[in-house]
Amino acid sequence: MSDELPPVYCSAGIMILDAPRLESEGWLRRTVTDQARIAELEQAYRDLGFETRITELDPDSFGEACTTCSMSACRSYLALFTRRTG
Repeated sequence: MSDELPPVYCSAGIMILDAPRLESEGWLRRTVTDQARIAELEQAYRDLGFETRITELDPDSFGEACTTCSMSACRSYLALFTRRTG
């Protein structure tokens, strides 16, 4: 039997700004990614006939697994939401 604790993943507990409101309006969270990829993914969903919304992560919700990367990488990540047009 191992005394090791299970890993704590960076995404555990991280909140997305405006997520409750967007989800109540019928938006679905599709992904969380860095700024370098978000435009490409947003365009792909638009090409498939979806409306898109992008929002930031809430830095106040970064947990104990977030250390120095939360000061740089996580602050540049964005969440992509979609819903069908019409």
